[in-house]
Amino acid sequence: MKHLSVSKNLYKAASALELIIGVCVLALCIACGLSILLPFEPFHNMCDVDTFHSGLSNASYIIIGVEFIKMIVSHKVESVLDIIAFALSREMIVHETTPLENLLTVIGVALLFFIRRFLNTSPPETKETENITSELEKTP
Repeated sequence: MKHLSVSKNLYKAASALELIIGVCVLALCIACGLSILLPFEPFHNMCDVDTFHSGLSNASYIIIGVEFIKMIVSHKVESVLDIIAFALSREMIVHETTPLENLLTVIGVALLFFIRRFLNTSPPETKETENITSELEKTP
């Protein structure tokens, strides 16, 4: 029973960390947007392209790590597909890629959506924490 509460708490902490990272990325976008829109000196030097690129790259790494924690705790196929989708999208967004690499990434993401929609046999759950609870109750 103690294993159940630890897993639920770890899953909730990972979800909270995702929200915090989302707020940080939003703040980064706002700061860089202000530096573009406002030509005044204090705002102009607030955020450059390298800062924005570095921030997105770091946030992507952290989010992939958080999704990996969720995958370990929940033991679901959807979590594995989420990690692969995040890794593919991170590769396309953060790195400078050729048009062929972009096409292959889009095909890969489309294939992941196809797998999730048509080949995934597990029934969709309404709450993510119910997934954890049901999986942990099945384990001896």
